[in-house]
Amino acid sequence: MTAAREIARALGGEVVGRNILLCPGPGHSPKDRSLQITLDARAPDGVLVHSFAGDPWQDCRDYVRERLGLPRWEPGGEQDRRIHPARIREFDRRIVGQIASAPRPRTADDLARIERARAIWDEARDPRGTLVEAYLCIRRLTLDDDVAGTTLRFHSRTPWRNETTGQTDRVPALIAAFRSLDDDEITAIHRIALTPDGHKLGRRMLGLVQRAAIKLDNHIDDELAIGEGVETCLAARMLGIRPTWALGAVGMISHFPLLPGIRTLRLIGEADAASEHAIALCGERWQRAGRRVRVIKPALDCKDLNDALGAHAYDGMAR
Repeated sequence: MTAAREIARALGGEVVGRNILLCPGPGHSPKDRSLQITLDARAPDGVLVHSFAGDPWQDCRDYVRERLGLPRWEPGGEQDRRIHPARIREFDRRIVGQIASAPRPRTADDLARIERARAIWDEARDPRGTLVEAYLCIRRLTLDDDVAGTTLRFHSRTPWRNETTGQTDRVPALIAAFRSLDDDEITAIHRIALTPDGHKLGRRMLGLVQRAAIKLDNHIDDELAIGEGVETCLAARMLGIRPTWALGAVGMISHFPLLPGIRTLRLIGEADAASEHAIALCGERWQRAGRRVRVIKPALDCKDLNDALGAHAYDGMAR
């Protein structure tokens, strides 16, 4: 097992790319993925931390060290020098830009993770008439021919690690395919585990999601909308916002690379600081490249577009 996967397990997170993982930030729920950890041998602890929720980096550093069983950081060796906020923002832009810039050669570990993800995808079947429809119906969402079977599937016995027992259970789940932005091959899956009555048990990713997306629409002209969750992006499509891709985690919005031919990027936001920060990083990078950015937000009393679906309560703002 690689160091990244060991750290991800210790922090309750997921590996999303080479030496990059997303996990819950300090004080956040287990489902949160607002804290990014990047393995870097040049860093004092061997890792770099970044919070998309705006949590202080010192708190994130101490949180990670505690979870990994390391002693609390103490000042010394010139590590206690204060960092001006402008330098932190510049670091954010630089590191995100580097991650989003170009594809990297896949390692043997990458290929093994992709193979496991594809095996589960191949075992899954058309979601119509299954628990997937019940799950989406609870959220006022519907399946259509563009996504059923090609992007979303149902697996009746998905491998699912039980964090209490350490054993691998088998659970029914909605399976969404991540396809590479470079060659359209499936590189990962998004698993939403379901209870027997169609409610969500949990969600996890498997495979390589860096430079990949859940492509709910395949036909792209010069405009594209991207968002975090499958549910949010399905709701966006039902509100007429197409074509739309889901990226699975807020951090992946920050990393979303410049794509040729896309002149307008529509960023689907959610009502939290992590989403706001990720959209700012992505939008700034696209605007510097001369692209048009449009931000779509739910109404103030809604968490995301899925919540806003019934009342069409969302705002679109050009930037």
